[in-house]
Amino acid sequence: MAPELKRKREEEVEAVNATTSFPKNKIKVLLLEGVSTKGIQLLKGQGFQVEALKTALTEDELVEKVKDLHILGIRSKTQVTRRVIEASNRLIAMACF
Repeated sequence: MAPELKRKREEEVEAVNATTSFPKNKIKVLLLEGVSTKGIQLLKGQGFQVEALKTALTEDELVEKVKDLHILGIRSKTQVTRRVIEASNRLIAMACF
């Protein structure tokens, strides 16, 4: 990408971030089952608080982790049960990748 386009894109992102109602640096993200390092770096680079684990969690472990979590990224081994969802009080997004 040309430097002037990159700079313009960065300015646009900053403008959007300035109008965000909840600061990204306070959004907690949990990624399970070995997310790529590049994905983790991208999220951290945007200012999110990212915790990445190489394994899945048990239901009990997940119930504890989601209490203050905003975003959960899972793969096929992680089972998000009703109990897990009910334990979350700040969860705004969940994705399977």
